[in-house]
Amino acid sequence: MSDYFDGKLSILILDKSYRGKGIGKKLLLDVFDLAKKDNVKNLQILTDESCSYEVYESVGCKKVYQTIIENKEHGKLGKVDKELAFIYEKILN
Repeated sequence: MSDYFDGKLSILILDKSYRGKGIGKKLLLDVFDLAKKDNVKNLQILTDESCSYEVYESVGCKKVYQTIIENKEHGKLGKVDKELAFIYEKILN
C-alpha cells in the first residue's frame, strides 16, 4: 500500500476533555488543506479503536483496511490484549 498513498497521517491525538467539540474535525480539515498545498493526492490515515475513529468517516475518509493488533508489551501499552487497527484513505481534490 505504500506505493498507493503519497501522504500519511500516523497519529492525531486530542485530549479526551476536548473531544466532541469539533476540534478534531477542524484539525483534520486543516491537515487536509496543508496536504493539498504539498500536492498530496491520496492520504493514508492510521488509527485504532482506542480513539474516536468515526471522525474520519465524518470528513469523507474511507476505511480501506482493518486488522487485529496484539499487545505484546503489557504494562507499557495498557491491559488490552488485542485491538482493531484501521487504515483510512482520504482522496484530496
